[in-house]
Amino acid sequence: MALSIIIPVLNEAESIVATVELLQTFRQGGCQLIVVDGGSRDGTVQLAEPYVDKLLTSK
Repeated sequence: MALSIIIPVLNEAESIVATVELLQTFRQGGCQLIVVDGGSRDGTVQLAEPYVDKLLTSK
């Protein structure tokens, strides 16, 4: 069974890197990490992109 962790965000540049780094330990077991951005304007998307398997954005 596959596990996906979905994180909804909006302007979370101050905390997104710490959050996704903390969740990296779960990825070793095959967990998929997905971030869903609600239109951030503070760089959240750019900061999260290197860490996640899928990044969904809305405008």
